[in-house]
Amino acid sequence: MDSNVSNSSDLDPEELFVSLEAMGPELQLFLVILYSCTAIAALGGNGAAIAVLLLGKRRSIRLFLINLALSDMTMALFSIPFTYTDFMLGRWIFLPEFCPVVQFFQHASVSVSVYTLTVVGLDR
Repeated sequence: MDSNVSNSSDLDPEELFVSLEAMGPELQLFLVILYSCTAIAALGGNGAAIAVLLLGKRRSIRLFLINLALSDMTMALFSIPFTYTDFMLGRWIFLPEFCPVVQFFQHASVSVSVYTLTVVGLDR
């Protein structure tokens, strides 16, 4: 066996954690700020759109747009934080039982968006 190859059990836990990070701290900070701003803008913008649509008088397409905004908010809640955390650290750091829940909501929100846009297109 080569003496230069070390076993992962030989590393202390902090060194192992640092070695698993996929990118440097400067890029991580930039991505955290970027993704946080994106999530806040998505939640705020879609929340404002829902409020305006609920108070509006035009009825024909309002429910479709509210449905689309809700699916976008679901995507912002269940995709952005978990995706960038997994991307930055190179591994899933949350409870293992939460992984299928996040995957379900990501797929469901994309499906709802696609089907809502399809129905809007057919309606027009």
